Amino acid sequence: MATPISTNLMEELYAQALADPQLPRDNPTTAFWQLPPHPSMSETRSAELPTTTDYAIIGSGVTGCSMAKTLLDSTPSATSSVTVFEARKLTSGATGRNGGLLTNFVPGHFKHLIDQLGHEQAIKIARFANRTLEKMHSLANSSDEFRDASVVRRTLDVIAFDDHQSFNDEKEGFKLYEKYVTEEAGKTQILTAEELAAYNVKANSGAILFPNGAFWPYRLITRLWAQLQKQHAPRLSIETNTPVTEIAYDPSNATHPYVLKTPRGSVRASKILHATNGYSGHLLPGLRGKIYPLRGTMSTQKPPAAFGNHGNAITWSRVGGGGFDPTTNVIELGLYYSNQNPQSGDVFIGENIRTKLPRCFTKGWEETSEHEVRKVWSGIMGFTGDRLPLIGKLPASATKRRGDGGEWIAAGFNGYGMPLCWSSGEAVAKMILGQDVDDFLPKSFVVTEERLEAESMSFATAINGLLSGYV
Repeated sequence: MATPISTNLMEELYAQALADPQLPRDNPTTAFWQLPPHPSMSETRSAELPTTTDYAIIGSGVTGCSMAKTLLDSTPSATSSVTVFEARKLTSGATGRNGGLLTNFVPGHFKHLIDQLGHEQAIKIARFANRTLEKMHSLANSSDEFRDASVVRRTLDVIAFDDHQSFNDEKEGFKLYEKYVTEEAGKTQILTAEELAAYNVKANSGAILFPNGAFWPYRLITRLWAQLQKQHAPRLSIETNTPVTEIAYDPSNATHPYVLKTPRGSVRASKILHATNGYSGHLLPGLRGKIYPLRGTMSTQKPPAAFGNHGNAITWSRVGGGGFDPTTNVIELGLYYSNQNPQSGDVFIGENIRTKLPRCFTKGWEETSEHEVRKVWSGIMGFTGDRLPLIGKLPASATKRRGDGGEWIAAGFNGYGMPLCWSSGEAVAKMILGQDVDDFLPKSFVVTEERLEAESMSFATAINGLLSGYV
């Protein structure tokens, strides 16, 4: 049973969730993914800001890139312009912090999704995630340059479990997933703790094996931006180191009523697309407490030679052991994930620094080994109370501005950006253009006034979800 959080700490956490997340910090830790920075795109920007733009996209990660590509590919060059605002360097936010896995989170949570939303929505969410993952593979394999840079590959995820409850819950989820998402039937393998020895993995309970993938996110997305800039100049403007500090609505300009204020000047826009994830509450005060930031930590580590190189075949995840520690006031999510670069042999692991890996593997991580932590970095993720992303047109209660519904959002990916971001950004762009997205976008993802006011979006629900292991 989860240890309850004290009333005082809950009040402190709630106050933090309701606070302005502010802008991304000026001097963040640099992710290993971002080394080296893209030679031409990392700090690209115009000599002067455009005075007007049809579509203003705030955020340059996977979601913002998807929005821009969909808008640019779907509209004639003479009729629309797109301006992308990035507070820091290109693709340096959540995408830059990424874990590098192309993994569907749905199977293990499938029973919870059925209980919460019903079979139809659970199935649609599963297929949305699979659609998105296939989009990422397709983009990464669209050219030799993209394929080589992104190191994209199909792998097998070895999901080890440290407690019987988590193992049994997720086994049930995977079983239901294969039953109802029929095209996925037969892909799951269940192993005992003893059988895991063949994979050099320790576990208290057992493991689930399921197909997934891995890649280098920063290198793919920055190259996609470079491609878009080349294909769609001059109507695409990418403005790095240009945070949007304030948004105002001024109907005196009927076609471009929104004013985006930045340290470099102001830009008028017809539509605004928010792709700022955990930072969304800064410009959207009505979403504070509905979507809130959580810091995630990643590291890259040099494994001992005896560990070998399995990067083309296997990734590793670990579930269990989460909860609240009242002595430290730390909430441990109990979720770890890692992959190995097949070229360098480096291991990327999320949510832990040095001590976790020796406890996960059966050989090669002895105390006297040459194990080395090469780099550690952190980044901000966006979480929601109901654990579902917010997709679509924002109501006035979220923006706290007058307007004609010209602000849109795709955010709140709850740590699972890779199976959600690209299709979410695509959906928003298509909705703005009046295109039908019902064939792939789950209704449960759509932001509405009713959903924002529902009990399921409350911060208390979010904390209870973390403590119960639904992460």
